[in-house]
Amino acid sequence: MTFSFREMRASDLPAVFELRVSTRENAVTMEELEEDYGITPTSLAEAMAADVKGWLCEEEGLVIGFAMGDRSNGEVQVVAVRPGHENRGIGKRLLGLVQTWLYEQGHQEIWLLSNPDSGVRAHGFYRKLGWQPTGERQGYDEVLRRKAAPEAQAAPSGDE
Repeated sequence: MTFSFREMRASDLPAVFELRVSTRENAVTMEELEEDYGITPTSLAEAMAADVKGWLCEEEGLVIGFAMGDRSNGEVQVVAVRPGHENRGIGKRLLGLVQTWLYEQGHQEIWLLSNPDSGVRAHGFYRKLGWQPTGERQGYDEVLRRKAAPEAQAAPSGDE
């Protein structure tokens, strides 16, 4: 099977929400997304028209993963992979696309919220990819940060 990666469009939101509520770890319902985070298809479409951008992975037309970031604050908002498609490099690639975009937006350090439970896959996933715990918490979640690679921080200005 061949994976295809592309930028998300507002028309992808029904499939993205369907995938998000299907995840096994960090499971969430549509009601919880709205009540706890203020996220609805309408609010996310509005955010995508402003500061939020995402990428998705498809296999034979089925969305099997997505990730999103917010350029206004440097946050990686979500990385989600459909159950049964984990451990195939999809989440890593999607996270990399969001990270690169956030660094290109001028952020020298980006952040995300993650479950602090070491038994959850995300705990090791982010740390393996260079994310560092800060000791900060937002609710139950821990804050992880990642600095831009030195070459990204010292990008030439074009005036040289």
